[in-house]
Amino acid sequence: MGEQFAAWYRQQGEYVLGALLGLVLLDLFMFFVHCLVQRTTEGYGLTTLLISTGLLIVAWVENLYAH
Repeated sequence: MGEQFAAWYRQQGEYVLGALLGLVLLDLFMFFVHCLVQRTTEGYGLTTLLISTGLLIVAWVENLYAH
């Protein structure tokens, strides 16, 4: 199973990076819209942004290391 996933990730790694980047950008957009509408940062959790940014950084560094 691990070797199948590794082969899949080598072939599809750019799609994973694109999806994670899209997730981070979507969360940033939602945060900015919340700030514009509510005029405050209170009430918006940034946990998903922190988690997805961390995953994006790990995937990006792994992609740089692989190439």
